Amino acid sequence: MREIAARYPVTYRRVGDVIAARGFDLTNESTPADAYEIMIAILAAMPPHVIPYGPMGDDTPWGENNWAPLLADLLPR
Repeated sequence: MREIAARYPVTYRRVGDVIAARGFDLTNESTPADAYEIMIAILAAMPPHVIPYGPMGDDTPWGENNWAPLLADLLPR
């Protein structure tokens, strides 16, 4: 998320506010189930035009990214 924080500081803060308002505790260690739920909430809250990996040469907007592999890695087992 550092790239997003650097390129979109206001959006980053707003998404963080949405996540905090939903009751997620971002200050402590989270379980894998918590991480999965937090990522789902972030996916829903992030504007689709944000380009998360632009500094790495990938200009795919947030709304067009395939998040399934990341979610599969976070999925509680």
